[in-house]
Amino acid sequence: MLEKITYPVKKELEAFRKLYTDALNSHITHFQFMLDFISKKKGKHIRPLILILSAKLCGEPTKKTLEYAVVLELLHTATLIHDDVVDNTRERRGQPSVMSEYDNRAAVLLGDYILSQAIVRGVETDNLTALKIMANLAQNMSDGELTQLIAASELIVDEKRYLEVIRKKTAVLLSSCSEMGALSVNADPETTKILHSIGENLGMCFQIRDDIFDYFEQGDLGKPTGNDIREGKITLPLIHALQTAPKDQSDAMQKVIQSRDSSPSTIQMLIQFAKDYHGIEYAQEKMLAIKAETISLLKRFPDSDTKTAMLLLIDYIIEREK
Repeated sequence: MLEKITYPVKKELEAFRKLYTDALNSHITHFQFMLDFISKKKGKHIRPLILILSAKLCGEPTKKTLEYAVVLELLHTATLIHDDVVDNTRERRGQPSVMSEYDNRAAVLLGDYILSQAIVRGVETDNLTALKIMANLAQNMSDGELTQLIAASELIVDEKRYLEVIRKKTAVLLSSCSEMGALSVNADPETTKILHSIGENLGMCFQIRDDIFDYFEQGDLGKPTGNDIREGKITLPLIHALQTAPKDQSDAMQKVIQSRDSSPSTIQMLIQFAKDYHGIEYAQEKMLAIKAETISLLKRFPDSDTKTAMLLLIDYIIEREK
């Protein structure tokens, strides 16, 4: 499916990948080997794809489109490196993390370096609106991560708080991508606002889908089943089960969570509880509702290969297996 999604912007994506690889080349040669480790990772580049598709929905992608895509991907890469240190993640999508390949100190400093490159390139765009979007993005992502950390430490079970966290932690990045794609081709404010909403919806679905993975065997994903629960992150399937199960059973599960018992048998019990009380189905229904809203927003754009690609991208995000 990804081949069909990327087809309308294949040329632009190839140009982006070259620019992104170039951005990870440093004149300070003694740590280039770590940057090479990052650039060799074969990601799907969903975020640049969203940015470029958004630009193409409004016109023809420009040099600024690619520059914005590189800046946001650098920012995303830096946050992933830092997140892996915070979460002690040894693998990401089946590939070794920077912290496992080197160590925590190197990972934090490398993340800082890549973040600094994003800032420098952001300034070089010479666009105050773009800089404001980037600054708000960095602030919201940090806010989301800190809110999630506090919620995990306090074992907060609340759907509203969960949605706030994923909006700031994940959705804001994709909404920034779609908004900056529109900005790069001088789209009008109303169109830019619509694309911002589309990107945010894609981000919400992306994170909910990621959270559902935690309730199943992961294969080569590099994220063990129940890892979120083990870290105190109570995500949507378990939240729904706790809110809808009979009070005695919900209270019993709350006590288990409060005990912070992370043994395999306890984690499996909580996973099964979430499944028994239709937490997975509820999360899937939430994604489908967001999908319907996104399709409605896309109706405002004329039919084209790019619009078809964006519709396929929604399905891909919701249905992906990793």
